Amino acid sequence: MAAKVIQCGPYPECNMTLMLFSNVLNAAEVRKCVMGGEFEAALLKTSMILEPFQVIVAANRAIHLHRIKKMMTKNVHSEVLFSLSPSKNISDSFRKFGLADNETSMFVVIVNDTDGSTCQAVIDRVKGQLTDITDVGKYSDLPTIQKVYKISETELSVCSAVDAVVSRISSKDIVTV
Repeated sequence: MAAKVIQCGPYPECNMTLMLFSNVLNAAEVRKCVMGGEFEAALLKTSMILEPFQVIVAANRAIHLHRIKKMMTKNVHSEVLFSLSPSKNISDSFRKFGLADNETSMFVVIVNDTDGSTCQAVIDRVKGQLTDITDVGKYSDLPTIQKVYKISETELSVCSAVDAVVSRISSKDIVTV
């Protein structure tokens, strides 16, 4: 399975590379590589992701905020992670959506990896299986997602959980949950 490269909607010259890894044995090591600046990527907790579309919306939002110089975090990759969260607390967002050292699966987002070198560095570093990104739902923890995003059963009776999550991501600066 290969990484999926997607063009950013609002900015066609920008792209994002999405990867899903399963059976990961070295999440802590990969996380340290990002923290130490060996490569730049957003390492996401798969239990908080329902579908790739949710991540694409957050990445588009992060790229837009980066382009208009209104990011809340230090770089576009941490902004992707922060954009996934309904919270405006950066530490809380990183704790709930960022990869933990003991994770056995991870969703990776790389923004503007024009030559593929960052993607290859991640693939070389991760001791795990590169999997189709559409399989991310297998790792989702719906009850936790509902709790974090404050999605009620009433809301789920009129829309999908993904629709509810994406609505919150896209309206983060307007509506507070």
